[in-house]
Amino acid sequence: MARIPEHIARELPFARREVKVDGVRMSVVDDGAGPTLLFVHGNPAWSYLWRKLLAAGKAQGFRVVAPDLAGFGLSEKPSDPSYHSLQRHVDNLVALVRALDLREITLVMHDWGGPIGMGLAVNEPDRIARLVVANTVAFAPREARPLTRWHASLATPWGYRAAVWLNAVQRSAMRLGVARPLPRDVARAYRWPMRERGARIAAARLVQMVPDGPEHPEARTLRRFMEDYPKLAGKPMLVLWADKDRVMRPRFAKRWLEEFPQAQIRHVAPDAGHFWQEDAPELFLPHILAFAEQHDQHEAHEGAKSR
Repeated sequence: MARIPEHIARELPFARREVKVDGVRMSVVDDGAGPTLLFVHGNPAWSYLWRKLLAAGKAQGFRVVAPDLAGFGLSEKPSDPSYHSLQRHVDNLVALVRALDLREITLVMHDWGGPIGMGLAVNEPDRIARLVVANTVAFAPREARPLTRWHASLATPWGYRAAVWLNAVQRSAMRLGVARPLPRDVARAYRWPMRERGARIAAARLVQMVPDGPEHPEARTLRRFMEDYPKLAGKPMLVLWADKDRVMRPRFAKRWLEEFPQAQIRHVAPDAGHFWQEDAPELFLPHILAFAEQHDQHEAHEGAKSR
């Protein structure tokens, strides 16, 4: 495992372990004891994104788990672009959850963590207690749709080269995805894993994986997941939104109600951007922890009834 620079280590004082999944080493924060909070990041982030929520969750008596997806953070970074697909990342997460034997999970998802996390949930519904969705979507497009200007430019062959050689995905996403510029040490922490070419390949590929219509390969994968969404009909779901997101617009939150009528939708951060974990974590934290604690109380009540 790579040695973490001091300015990052101070922000990530959590126990971490490695799990080998299909021949690839995945690094995962796994700390604390109690009900499980599982955090799944997107592009171009890593477990550092969740540091403030990890600290609060652990202090509140939860087991906090946050993997670095293959190609990101401290995980191994395959150099073959074809390695990356939605199904591959789902398979990796399923294998990791089984290896750690995580159960009664409150699953917290953001960005690409949404489709990946929902893939986990439909594969392992008995391990999932609750779902928290925050500025992400996990639905196949019904018809052809234009990509955002950012996605469209980076999905081109030139954009892919710029992503791999100039780190264009990370540099632009972490600038455009926040309402206020990141502090210097925080920006350095997001750049640090991207010094490796494999990390830039992962970031570039996940941009290309955004479906622009129903025939996109990842749209077909998403449709398979959606066919299994009824397995999650009984799971409590909380949809939280930061409304200054330039990609995941506030209206996207309502899409979750179409598939999950039980979902609660709360627009909690009107002035935060896509990376609300940097702009306004304090506005999300009370909702996430209270939601997870309700589950804990429900389990205690059910246990008392059974006795």
